[in-house]
Amino acid sequence: MSENIRQLEIPEMADQFIEVANRFILENKQEIGRVGAAIRYAAARFNAHEVSFKSANLERDKEDALSWFTEEFRHMLIANIDEHIEIRKHNSPSEA
Repeated sequence: MSENIRQLEIPEMADQFIEVANRFILENKQEIGRVGAAIRYAAARFNAHEVSFKSANLERDKEDALSWFTEEFRHMLIANIDEHIEIRKHNSPSEA
């Protein structure tokens, strides 16, 4: 019998990671910068594992992987910063 495993959407998985990060801040009184650094470190470790898993020649593929992950992160960060800019525009009183 085949199980139907629901594939989580990327934003849904990301929200679950963010919930853990928020618990570190709210419940464990960790500074937001330290939590952000821990998330980046975890992402780097996991992404290195991902590249290692997918690559038959890690030394050869290293620079391509670095370029790809760097560009992907840049696009995601830009999109999320832009989203925060829009939120602030709508939540800030208009300047006269």
